Amino acid sequence: MFIANNELIITPDIWIISDTHFFHENIGRYCNRPENWQDLIINNWNNLIAPDEQVLHLGDFALGKKMNFELLTGSLNGKLFLIRGNHDRLSKTYCEAHAVTLLNEPLHVDYYDRVKLVFSHRPIIPLPDDLINLHGHIHNVPPPPEGSNLGPRHLNMSVEVREYRPWRLQDIIKHLI
Repeated sequence: MFIANNELIITPDIWIISDTHFFHENIGRYCNRPENWQDLIINNWNNLIAPDEQVLHLGDFALGKKMNFELLTGSLNGKLFLIRGNHDRLSKTYCEAHAVTLLNEPLHVDYYDRVKLVFSHRPIIPLPDDLINLHGHIHNVPPPPEGSNLGPRHLNMSVEVREYRPWRLQDIIKHLI
């Protein structure tokens, strides 16, 4: 277990997701998302995550009007922690007023003294040999071994390669330990 600040506790049960890009109209076309991609992500999110669970979002949560951000944060289950992506531009004060905690990256975690994880929006390059990087930003590039040329220690959590849903940390890294 690791406490990143006074609230975030990294355990096997925390949910991880990246690059939802809610209200970004062009992302569907750029990344060949299904027609109903936004509803798909929201439904998957709320079907999997209970209101009292923690969600670590690795960036590019939403674009557009503040009203859209308020609608999302009021309708998505869980306590949301956000590492800012290149499209996340709302202030810390505004996010926290809407129950979203912004985190600084990279976020380093010793996962039960077995694996050293680092969470970020963009892949960390070069990646030190003793770390595993959970990140987003590269969208449609599948996770290794069939996809990214970044190597097996870079785990792409972008929704396009993760069934448009959040994943429990324990399910993501179980094959690594």
